[in-house]
Amino acid sequence: MTCDVARAKFFLYLDGELAGEEQAALETHLYTCPDCQRLMHLERTFRTRYLDRLGPDPAPEAVRREVVRLLEALPARDVRAWLRSHRRPSMIRLGTVVVGIVLVVGGGVIGVAFRRLGNGASVSLTQLAEASVEQHQKLTRGLLPYDVREMSPTRMEQWFKGRLDFNVNLPELPRKNLALLGGRISYLRDSQVAALHYQLDGKDVSLFVMPLETYRQLGLGGRPKFKIVTYQGYDVIVWASHGVAYSLVSEIGGQSCLVCHSPDERLDFPTGFRAHGRL
Repeated sequence: MTCDVARAKFFLYLDGELAGEEQAALETHLYTCPDCQRLMHLERTFRTRYLDRLGPDPAPEAVRREVVRLLEALPARDVRAWLRSHRRPSMIRLGTVVVGIVLVVGGGVIGVAFRRLGNGASVSLTQLAEASVEQHQKLTRGLLPYDVREMSPTRMEQWFKGRLDFNVNLPELPRKNLALLGGRISYLRDSQVAALHYQLDGKDVSLFVMPLETYRQLGLGGRPKFKIVTYQGYDVIVWASHGVAYSLVSEIGGQSCLVCHSPDERLDFPTGFRAHGRL
């Protein structure tokens, strides 16, 4: 795939509208082309910092079905024909009209709010988890190239010093099954972060270090210390300590905490969360 062909597909890719083979081909190109990686990162950052904030949230599926049912009950044939030709969720952007209809139906808006908070996580924490998972996927697939690699935690701390407005403290935990592969300066939504890529027992783990103010904006309570969100099969663990905040992403649950903590530490997880492979 040439750069011109790849760049013509950027918007479809970011909108999630590329077919499997096309998506794989584009990601392969991005992996080998630093210029396209940079442009993709700029476009994604622009969307995250500006466009996503201005756009409406997608309506939940239950609300979507109710609106479609009400509209299909209207007598106009052209309305029904339009609906049939725009069934794809990405095509049905329900904004002000949806809110109005839901209010007429009664109680819908409150239901939407509770569905978004149904897993016990605030909307802001969920958004942070989504951004963390997205950055984790790009970082571990090589779509976000390292700024630094093959450094000890201490040397990597020094590299970030002066480049960020907060201190990056990385523990020295020498273990044969733990490797710090690389790091870079990146963004979680509109917050600049230090992004670290580890491997623990051959499994990818990303650690994002962010300003304490970013954590405070989530409006979270003090207990438990570690907040957990599961998104797209990834566990995202968020906490604050020593004047900064952290977001840890992996597919290995609380075991990923061995990146930052020793096995014998007693960590304050939510009740029922599987920490280090044990309840």
